[in-house]
Amino acid sequence: MEQAWRQVLTPAADSLNRQWQRAIVSHWNQDFAGRYPFKDTPNDASLPLLAKYLRDDGRISQFIATNLAGVLEREGRYWVADTMNTQGLTVNPAFLRALNRLRDVADTAFASGDAGVHFELMAKPARDVMKTHLVIDGQQLEYFNQKERWQRFSWPDEQWQPGASLSWTSTQNMERILADFRGSWSFIRLLEQAQVTQLDSSSFMLQWQAPDGLPLHYLMRVEQGKGPLALLALKNYRLPGQVFLTGKAISDAEEYRDNADE
Repeated sequence: MEQAWRQVLTPAADSLNRQWQRAIVSHWNQDFAGRYPFKDTPNDASLPLLAKYLRDDGRISQFIATNLAGVLEREGRYWVADTMNTQGLTVNPAFLRALNRLRDVADTAFASGDAGVHFELMAKPARDVMKTHLVIDGQQLEYFNQKERWQRFSWPDEQWQPGASLSWTSTQNMERILADFRGSWSFIRLLEQAQVTQLDSSSFMLQWQAPDGLPLHYLMRVEQGKGPLALLALKNYRLPGQVFLTGKAISDAEEYRDNADE
């Protein structure tokens, strides 16, 4: 009976897959293919364009509301399949994971509709390091082993001076540059180079390793989620082309699930 019901529903599933590919995936690929953070290139993805997909009234949410109402539902922050309304249909697990990864990013970095996240940084002393100098979109934090204090930052900053750099001065050498990026995603590129340790629900330790082996430490305190670190979830991200699995893909998924359960 289930197999027969699937055969009846397969054309509908295939049709919705094609709609998803035409309405969302093809445009997403045109807008972001070959651009950071979706690919490791010097070319940055447009933040305003990304916001058009991710905000609450954006293209992806509109597609779900128009085409998948009753099939998907929200449980807290995340999308899940409505099991009552998807009998005979197999929602692609990769599709749900991809949606919910975007949900994490949207809730943290696009909560107001446009890209924007606020956080605080505190430089920490390190052995043989006399001074560190961090610049994020024109906002500067200079630390030369004075009393530690929190400093507030915004990304992207309203001054719109896109760029991020980190330099240090050791007891043995003059000031040297660890990293210097230009473009709207510069700070995220810099964060990608850091070793990140989560300390509690809102605090993280960031450590960059200088070429001379000296560690450069900063504490980060965020307002929501992982703050700007949430954007790292978009590194090499790909939007799946199928909402529903059909044909052989269902058998493969069920076999994988059965093997995982053993």
